[in-house]
Amino acid sequence: MRKFLLGAVTLTLLAVSCKKDKDYTRATVIDSGDITADGCGWLLRLEDGKLEKPEYVPGNFLHNNLKVKVKFHSTGVLDTCRSTPPYDFFEQVAIDDIKRDID
Repeated sequence: MRKFLLGAVTLTLLAVSCKKDKDYTRATVIDSGDITADGCGWLLRLEDGKLEKPEYVPGNFLHNNLKVKVKFHSTGVLDTCRSTPPYDFFEQVAIDDIKRDID
């Protein structure tokens, strides 16, 4: 009976944690170079290959190629991240929540 109860509790916790992550997008933190030297700073590369320019990335997530799960929303602010042509335009996003992707 104890094994059954333990198994049921484990399955319930897994289901709850999977449901919690459904609002997150998987991404990779990318260091595209210093913005003062024609880079774009820190970017998020989403699973579909699209790049997003966050306004701010918490310091403990500033590691190139770090896999994360992130919730974000658009700010409506356009950012040019290169000082010389060709210019790259990104609509900045605000990170609502970010965590390491350990799956």
